[in-house]
Amino acid sequence: MIRQNDLKLFKVPRKNSRIEKLTQLIKKTLGEIFLNQDFRDSEGNNLLIFIDEVVLSKDGKIATVFLTNFSKQNNLSENQSLRLIDDNLIKVKKEFSEKIVLRYTPKLKFRFDYLRKKSFEIDKIIDDLSRP
Repeated sequence: MIRQNDLKLFKVPRKNSRIEKLTQLIKKTLGEIFLNQDFRDSEGNNLLIFIDEVVLSKDGKIATVFLTNFSKQNNLSENQSLRLIDDNLIKVKKEFSEKIVLRYTPKLKFRFDYLRKKSFEIDKIIDDLSRP
């Protein structure tokens, strides 16, 4: 039975520090790989990708990587950008497994972060409305 002044009410659930460290390591390593890899579309335009967040499963075997595409000049859709990443996925996974030394190399899943993009659009609309 939990009393009203019991400390268990005030404890903040802590994330697993190992998972947090692995998440930061994966994010840093993939960032280095994306800088070194040459992602170009059929017209020769570079693809500029930022890693927003990495979500690692509890067992550390699956890493979902949320990306944002900042190459607005060539107007690539998220599907085309994912296809470019998938075309170079073997190189990315190979370099990732060489740079990161773990018992289990996490399986990488790439997704685009739609929430962040929508928040940028909403901020822009609010800024436009606030201007006289």
